[in-house]
Amino acid sequence: MENLAKLLPDIGSMDELIDIRSFTNTADATGGVVPTWSDLATGVWCRVEYTSQSSEGTRGEDQQIVAFRIVKFTFRDVFTINEKMRIVYSGDDYDILSISRLGRGRFVIVEAEKRDNETS
Repeated sequence: MENLAKLLPDIGSMDELIDIRSFTNTADATGGVVPTWSDLATGVWCRVEYTSQSSEGTRGEDQQIVAFRIVKFTFRDVFTINEKMRIVYSGDDYDILSISRLGRGRFVIVEAEKRDNETS
């Protein structure tokens, strides 16, 4: 097992800002359901790592298979986060794939992939 000190981020490495959005369904004026994204947290300092991992999926009307690079976001665990939420980094939306915790729950590592904004 690796030394936990090697796994925990140096606070100085958390030098990027992200926003975390939560998903809710709201009713419109006619009683229909409208999916809505709202800010859970803004300006969260985190470490961003571009991993060598990727995932595959289909996008677009022609359902073309596309590879997506997985990005890891590490930040302090100060609020509840789940896989139904979304991370916004540099103006791009990232779908959450997995969540893990380090250091007795002091830090959260979120693996996410960039969302194709055409299918938001």
